[in-house]
Amino acid sequence: MTTLVYGLGESGLAAARALGERGVEVIAVDANDSKGLRRSAEGLGAETRFGVGPEVLEEGFDRVVASPGIRPADALLSAAEKGGIPILSEVALGLELLRTEAPGLNVAAVTGTNGKTTVVDMIGHCLTASEVPHAVAGNSWRALTGCLEEVRDAGTLVLEVSSFGLHYLENPGFDVAALLNVRPDHLNWHASFEEYVADKLRIFDGQNPEDLALVSAGDEVGRSAVEGLAAETVVVGDGETRVQEGRLLLRGQPLVEVSELPFVGGHNLENALFAALTAEGLGAGMAGIREGLRGYGLKPHRMEVVGESGGVAWVDDSKATNPAAVAAALAGIEGPVVLILGGSEKETDFSEVLPHLGWCRAILCQGEAGPRLHGFLNEAGVEAEVRLLPDLRSAVEEARALARPGDVVLLSPGCASFDQFSGYAERGEAFARLSTAPDGVRP
Repeated sequence: MTTLVYGLGESGLAAARALGERGVEVIAVDANDSKGLRRSAEGLGAETRFGVGPEVLEEGFDRVVASPGIRPADALLSAAEKGGIPILSEVALGLELLRTEAPGLNVAAVTGTNGKTTVVDMIGHCLTASEVPHAVAGNSWRALTGCLEEVRDAGTLVLEVSSFGLHYLENPGFDVAALLNVRPDHLNWHASFEEYVADKLRIFDGQNPEDLALVSAGDEVGRSAVEGLAAETVVVGDGETRVQEGRLLLRGQPLVEVSELPFVGGHNLENALFAALTAEGLGAGMAGIREGLRGYGLKPHRMEVVGESGGVAWVDDSKATNPAAVAAALAGIEGPVVLILGGSEKETDFSEVLPHLGWCRAILCQGEAGPRLHGFLNEAGVEAEVRLLPDLRSAVEEARALARPGDVVLLSPGCASFDQFSGYAERGEAFARLSTAPDGVRP
């Protein structure tokens, strides 16, 4: 079997190595060509090519493994699909190899527009506290095909999977599958919102009655799918698994007091319930789950206070790359906010943010999406002052001039970061540096 690995980022390189180590004939290619790409592919142990297009398929391949950053509309992938060549995501390849090499593996998968990295991290803490050996991979973590031996040895996998990974994944049959929420996002990658929804729901494909499916009471997509799910289904936030009278209940049993948790916000309490159910499904006990949640701290760039000066708090929520995440961030703040929106354009609808702008003193629209957001907010007639800035640096300087003691300056951009930064983490770090710079100093 000859495999074409398309895209030489982290996941593509890991997939090519994993296949090469198993004696599979591999050609690894990328549509781009640069010194950096060539350096990253050195020592891969497989034939590599750069600047390729659909014509490479004429050589004859049994399948294509596609990296997550490549859209289905890409010319090479479109040609492969038209030619009947099977296309797998890197996650699909990893699961295929594990089914052969670790048939007794327990796999929990988490997806959702928002919160999946946090939930996976919480699950890991609960499993560690319960002394359940496990490995974590996918999306914000590491390529699954790059840690197959560790996963085999652990016997349990916690997988964060995006809509990109699910798009080319058939009947995964996860032991636990959690769909946190679905909001419009990545519409520059998917052909439509309907396709995005369908890809998210793939997480439940192949499940059996002895498996576990989790959806949110507050998510329309998840709730509408319940009747068609084959697995035992729990609606988080309803029935016996919810927040009640300041306490988290897990299947009707008291789990932990909200006051004992080192994080706040209704969305994070729901994340904790998803994590608790998933960890329980993988063998964690109540005591370990409780300990894991009590000791859990949110990861950077998720409502992280990065500075305080002159009575103004600077909060980095750079991980909020879609409107639903912005709405959740604003819902968790009481008091005046100077909000920084914008970044690279994804053409998403910000209507769901509008009801949460009542606390905003000012809204600063910046970056590639800034002009569109500025126009949208002005047309919507929001009461806050709306200003247009060219970039994040300018927005921070404007925020410093506008903010008053008691205010929160919130970077919750609702957009990706690639117009100015390599990712949301670099954007958050830049915001932290700029927020703590003395007046008039440009770091």
